[in-house]
Amino acid sequence: MTTIILVIYLLFLVFIAISSFNKIDNHTDFYIARKKGTYKSVTGSLVATILGGSAIIGAIDAGSTMGGATSWFMLCAATGLIMLLPFLKKISKLGRFTLPELIEDLHGKRAKTYASYIIPLAWLGIVAAQIIASARILQSFTEMPYEIGVIVTAIVFTFYTIAGGQISILRTDSLQSILIVAGIAAIAFFTHKSGAYISPEIAKLTFPFNNSFSPIDLFILVITYATTFTVGPDIYSRIFCAKDHKTARKSVLSTALILIPVAFIVGYLSIKGAGLNTPETHSATIIDLALSVLPQWLTPLIVIALLSAVLSSADTSMLNSAIIVTDLIEKNGFGKSSLKKTRIVVLIIGGLSLIIALHFTSIIGMLLIALAVYSGAFTLPVITGLNGIKIKSIYVSVAIITGGSIALAGKLWAEYGHSFTGNMIIIASFIVNGIILSVGKQKNEV
Repeated sequence: MTTIILVIYLLFLVFIAISSFNKIDNHTDFYIARKKGTYKSVTGSLVATILGGSAIIGAIDAGSTMGGATSWFMLCAATGLIMLLPFLKKISKLGRFTLPELIEDLHGKRAKTYASYIIPLAWLGIVAAQIIASARILQSFTEMPYEIGVIVTAIVFTFYTIAGGQISILRTDSLQSILIVAGIAAIAFFTHKSGAYISPEIAKLTFPFNNSFSPIDLFILVITYATTFTVGPDIYSRIFCAKDHKTARKSVLSTALILIPVAFIVGYLSIKGAGLNTPETHSATIIDLALSVLPQWLTPLIVIALLSAVLSSADTSMLNSAIIVTDLIEKNGFGKSSLKKTRIVVLIIGGLSLIIALHFTSIIGMLLIALAVYSGAFTLPVITGLNGIKIKSIYVSVAIITGGSIALAGKLWAEYGHSFTGNMIIIASFIVNGIILSVGKQKNEV
């Protein structure tokens, strides 16, 4: 039954992609859905993109080490969106198709070029995290081998993005956001109803802080995770689709408010599911919970909800990266051949992400490494630019490369070496980035 419903759902997505394909006349349609995004479509797309598989599945997986503190993932996302609000009018005014274009308006062409190389590389990890999550969903609910799940989902994600672009993404994200929120709420309801056992060790891992998650860990999460919702390319791609800045503002604020209750549902499921996940199953905590507490008739709907979470993030990340790479290829700006080139780049990104997903299986680890690189490189340059502070382009470029490199070293050190030392290196990446920008500040500019 689950497999049949899953096939029907995938056929529905194929139908949406094909019908959207017929509505695409040029690259503007494909990139920003003709810039006609309504409050409903932009809000739905923001919610669906943020509550992607790597966020929901990865965060709940972290329950065995963080406990209730996993609520901070979505709370940080909400905080990042709220910090974005003062800049929305300027972003909407300057924005065209991508964040690097905005960086060019703020800091010059050289800075844009470096951003255009770094963001797609970092975002390969984001797309790979979605493929990993979807393969684990299929593995658990359909007994499909992990490797086959990776291949199947990579093909589906890539085809869906190539065919429909931003039009198909906005058309389905509103529905998918409802499915995602309803799905995790249903799992939480039946988990509570079942009276799932909480081990004494996990019970000690309380919100907001515990032995495994300290205030310094929260600070690191804020600067490397929350900030990506203030200056993140996927978030900005939604803003660029909105018909005006007022629509964008309402959508961003509404999304932030939706994420707050979702954050505590995530924390609750993390605690309740921590004792269920076992390394031998290669499953995810939320999947183990769903299989153990849900009535059989509801299981197919939960599968669709979880896959919706994954797809809604994967297609946005894929498309956004592909547009950035296309802009690098098109030396003289986007033109008649841009649409074809973007579709080819999406295909390449899908293939590379597939290879990564076959060799790495940690969702939250992949996500946080990619976001650490991005935040260390771009948070301060983008925020200074949006605040009207003029920095010489060469210094912005050096700050981007240096900040991102140090943040990557720190994150890898924190993951595979000593956590405290790694965190200090990540903090240093922001300090060094800020110093470089200060040295390059243009005089007599505000």
